[in-house]
Amino acid sequence: MSETLVVRLRSGNTELAEWVVVDDTGACTLAPAAGPVAGAAALSPGRRTVCLLPATRVLRTRADVPIRNQNRLAQVLPFALEDLLAEDIDDLHFASGARHADGRISVAVIRRTHMDEFVARLAAAGLAPQAIYADSDGVTDLAGTTTVLLEDAQVILRDPGGDAIAAETDGLDALLALWLAQSRPADESGVSAPRNLQVYDATTEGWPNRLWQELQNQVQSLEVRRLPDGALARLAAGIAVNPGVDLLQGPYARRSSFASYWLRWRLAAALVGAVGITMLLSAGVETWRLRRESAALDIELGQAIAHTFPGSNAGDVRALVDQRLQIGSPEHGLAKGRQFLDTLRTVASAVSRTGSTRIESLNYRTGIMELTLRVPNADSLDSIRKLVTEDGKLNAEIQSSNAEGEEIQGRIRISSAARPGGA
Repeated sequence: MSETLVVRLRSGNTELAEWVVVDDTGACTLAPAAGPVAGAAALSPGRRTVCLLPATRVLRTRADVPIRNQNRLAQVLPFALEDLLAEDIDDLHFASGARHADGRISVAVIRRTHMDEFVARLAAAGLAPQAIYADSDGVTDLAGTTTVLLEDAQVILRDPGGDAIAAETDGLDALLALWLAQSRPADESGVSAPRNLQVYDATTEGWPNRLWQELQNQVQSLEVRRLPDGALARLAAGIAVNPGVDLLQGPYARRSSFASYWLRWRLAAALVGAVGITMLLSAGVETWRLRRESAALDIELGQAIAHTFPGSNAGDVRALVDQRLQIGSPEHGLAKGRQFLDTLRTVASAVSRTGSTRIESLNYRTGIMELTLRVPNADSLDSIRKLVTEDGKLNAEIQSSNAEGEEIQGRIRISSAARPGGA
């Protein structure tokens, strides 16, 4: 299972950050830590790296833009939101996300100066994240329940099915008042959806209970959970399972390079190279072995031809046999010649497969071949006999077997299987 390093940057000109490592399910595999950004960079190799920016620096909204082409969408998107923004669109960076069932598309907007600052801070620490999100994207969308994440510096509120809204913590009362003033969507029977509130309190000291007691009578359900270790682990889990709008688009999109791919694939490339070299070496050894066997077979065949046709050139064996047999009936002579060649071919194959075997003499007349062989042991002699007879066309019998030093000289008599009296 792959792991993701989630690094959360803070607002302002600070080199401090906090980070955590999670798996694909959002479970922590390395406990949250805080310190200089360079401390997180040491955990980046071998892991996917994701960065979270303060939600107060990123506007999350939706736009009704029917264009599907990504390049054209990037060009049109700023003008589609121009009337909703107080700043010049040329000073802003726009990123698009998923398209919803109503046809609208998720959008993240951030000042270019803020984006440049965060990217430069990451680069200076040696981090090149694969994605950058607003930390509000880590607040999970809960069906039928509004979620509030409360921290010392900011508060994030997310209605079910909607985008997160971020404000400074001092504006919590105003944010909740605005939320209570909004009408709730009604179902088919005209009944408004209940107000269910889930609060995650990640402040250092804990928020006073007075506020929650006042809210108790204005909502259908209220649950407050303390996060004494901070909100990062929960935000990282949300990002790992359901990512939001990646800000690395347009001029900030990552440029792929051979070097970046090589770092991830160098082990696989090394293994493929090792397998290729092994296959080439194996093929080379096999080719060398087959050539040696072929050369040995040519020598054995040459010896057999020299013994059968003394003084003749062993260039065309079939022509030599046909020429020798022309003194008799052409059809009969040709058949006998082919029988001799088939027998000789079988013997040569059996000898080459046995190894360390030499043919000392060969005599062929009236369909019977007599071989004198020198073999390493008696088993080799018997193996030649079995190989000659394995296709059922020939009979072979060992006529003698005499030990001479560390070798054995043996004689084998070979005849057609149709000839009576064969072995």
